[in-house]
Amino acid sequence: MRNRTLTSFFLLFAALHSPAKAQHIAAASESTITVSGAGITSETYHLAQVYGDWFATATDAHAALTLRTLPGAHQAQLAIGWDGKGPAQTIDAAKSDVHSAGGFQFSLHLTGAGPYSQSAQLRGSDAITVTITKMDSLTLEGTFSGSATGAGPLTISGVIKLHRTATAEKPTGTFGNCDPQIYDRLAGAEWRSPSDCEVKFDAYVRKGLTAALQPVIETLTAQGWNVTSAVEPQSLTSIPRHTEDKPFQLAEQQTHQGGAFYVSLALDKSSPIYQQYDSQTQAAMQQMADQMKASVASVTKSTTDAVHDAVKEQQEHTTLQIGIAINAPGAGITIFKGGHTVTQLPAGGFAVSAPFVQAPGGGGEDVAQRVTYVFLGPFTPPAAAASSGPENVQVKGTLNNARLMSVQTIRIRIQSGTELAQQVIKLIDWSALQNLMAGK
Repeated sequence: MRNRTLTSFFLLFAALHSPAKAQHIAAASESTITVSGAGITSETYHLAQVYGDWFATATDAHAALTLRTLPGAHQAQLAIGWDGKGPAQTIDAAKSDVHSAGGFQFSLHLTGAGPYSQSAQLRGSDAITVTITKMDSLTLEGTFSGSATGAGPLTISGVIKLHRTATAEKPTGTFGNCDPQIYDRLAGAEWRSPSDCEVKFDAYVRKGLTAALQPVIETLTAQGWNVTSAVEPQSLTSIPRHTEDKPFQLAEQQTHQGGAFYVSLALDKSSPIYQQYDSQTQAAMQQMADQMKASVASVTKSTTDAVHDAVKEQQEHTTLQIGIAINAPGAGITIFKGGHTVTQLPAGGFAVSAPFVQAPGGGGEDVAQRVTYVFLGPFTPPAAAASSGPENVQVKGTLNNARLMSVQTIRIRIQSGTELAQQVIKLIDWSALQNLMAGK
């Protein structure tokens, strides 16, 4: 996810270097900025172009704007932002620092000849006061004044006067009693802020998935397994743009885990099972080391294959990764060799298992993994294949685009040996998953 510090940095970088790539909004601007000092007697710039966004609700308000002049001999580009409902907002050097987390920003970039070519920021005791006279979903009006530092001290004043006929963002789906409107604090960033409904639905889904995996975690930890990593239980703060008119998906930023909701476990090294597979791996590696002492050329293919197979077998029996995604429209499974099996599950859905599946992050057969996928919902199962050659298995699903805030499909990726995967499937609380799909 994008945190606010990174977002502030990207907004400032975009404002200073490539504003045309920021989010342009359809708003009329009669804004101006007047600059004097550091060789500039007094210059007023008309800021006719607008990038970024703003919003105002009954309890909150936020603005993140880049205002630009039209092309000409003297051009100006102003980045300004604040956070909060107060009619007077003070932006100082500490607040506008890219490492701050308050959503405040101020920077000015002038283009022209001589003193009219300089960049200014807030340094030391510099501060800008913004006085807001009107701020709602369609109109933003106010004034600002203060000082900044460019090639020297600058005195700055200006007017913000923006008007648009409609907000940039569409509302999202609803989920019970919630606000579906998007109030975007991340204007200019790759992702956007979620609506209140998306935050609540995301929390509901994660609670249900946690309940579904709890029996797995409790049973395996009692058998000597340790949780090595798991998704953090935190509120949704950002989501991909242009997703508001599609069924809600858990954003898959943890691609190496195969799902946005995941848990990884490893068998304790003192376990007899771990010791068994580790001794096999050590023996295979020792054989290769003995051959290398004689000559690198004397290391046989059968020896290197034995090391690879021993490492792979140890990994399959002593590590476990489970990733879950909801409302995935399907899955493409690249299998390097070994064929795949398809099994209908007693609780509904089906499982697809194969021994040499391409890793989520890519790569070849040398890093392929044994994986079992579980599909719940309107998925079409593929035909089983006994072939030992490479395959590209496509599992297609169907989503109802009118049901934005509902769990229509569930895809579970289990990376482990076959026996362990079957144990996991038996331990999953299927009623928790069925309740999610039923909206309970």
